[in-house]
Amino acid sequence: MKRIAFLFVILCQYSFGQNQSLSLDSCLHLARVNYPLLKQNELLQEMEKNTLRVDAKNWLPKLTFNSRASYQSEVISFQGFNLPHESFVTSVGLEQSIFDGGQTHQTKAVDKLSNETKILSNEVDLYALSDRIAQLYCNILLSREGLNNLLIIQKDLESKHTQLSASVTNGLLLQSNLDELEAQQMSVEQNILELKDNLSAQYQSMNLFTKLALNDNTILSTLAPDGAEKSGPISRPETKLFDAQKNLVNAQHKLNNAMAMPRLSVSADGNYGRPGPNFFNTDFRFYSQANVALRWNMSSLYNLHNESVSHDLRLKMIDVQQEVFTMNTQNALSIQEAQIRSLKEIILKDDDIIAKRHRITETASNQLLNGAITTSDYLTQLNNEMQSLLNKKIHEVKLLSVITHYGITKGIAIN
Repeated sequence: MKRIAFLFVILCQYSFGQNQSLSLDSCLHLARVNYPLLKQNELLQEMEKNTLRVDAKNWLPKLTFNSRASYQSEVISFQGFNLPHESFVTSVGLEQSIFDGGQTHQTKAVDKLSNETKILSNEVDLYALSDRIAQLYCNILLSREGLNNLLIIQKDLESKHTQLSASVTNGLLLQSNLDELEAQQMSVEQNILELKDNLSAQYQSMNLFTKLALNDNTILSTLAPDGAEKSGPISRPETKLFDAQKNLVNAQHKLNNAMAMPRLSVSADGNYGRPGPNFFNTDFRFYSQANVALRWNMSSLYNLHNESVSHDLRLKMIDVQQEVFTMNTQNALSIQEAQIRSLKEIILKDDDIIAKRHRITETASNQLLNGAITTSDYLTQLNNEMQSLLNKKIHEVKLLSVITHYGITKGIAIN
């Protein structure tokens, strides 16, 4: 999986370098694979493997070593035979568990599900990055459209400045008309400088996340991510997290039950010292013993009922959290669906508005050159036309943004 992701990044970078084009889908993917938080998933997976290896060793024989020396102030005396006051024993023991009530199996299940929950929680945080990248991408598109609009206005004002200069020279128009036009030109230049600075900052931010080199020459696609507008059930990482949390609670409940079960083991001890089981023999010697042990901590049964109640309450709490999440998500989707329908209808009317504004501006242009209206009147009509063009672009970018956020709210695959 790591190799596939790596090859995808290389392919995106190569394609970007060749065609200087980029889509929102690619930005979402590159931001994810380059985000430092993704490394935590790999670390959690390594921790899981290590923990499961430790759990598996519970079935290995337990080897113990003991050495003890003691002195007794009183010893047994029998018909003139006295036990020594000193006792020494060194032993090596081996114990093998035969039955542990399923504790080892359930411990492995709990550790595995606990790690899975941590990874899914990390995925929730990673998924939140999608909203930021989508918003940044759309802001770049809006800034570009705003800048292009200003450049068109600037070009038109330069053309009008040439025409008005000739009219002022010939005494057909007042100098104030030209002054007003030049003031508007300077205002447009200020706005262009401000937008260029904002756009540069947005490029830097996107480049930081994607590790690419976006600039003014980069072609940005206005297509929404694949599957963003498709209907279907909510498939966010949070839904998988809720399921994992329930599975973890159930596994912990089974582990508690397993810990209340009896345990059976066999063991053997090899000893050297004195005295041994035959305490009449006071010589240092080797002796051994074998054992079968059944242990049952019956006091653990006391809390099984309370633990069962706690288990049910924890599941109900997760159900409530999931219900709240689902309700909030469905509400957000309903609002976004209404916004998508509204923006599509608005865009259909934008073309009619632009056509009418263009005809009005052309008429105002002829009137200005003939001295029928003032420069201020013309600039008003020109700004109205440019604003209608910009409005359409804004509505298109907003539609892209809402469709993308709709897909992110519902859940789209970002691998």
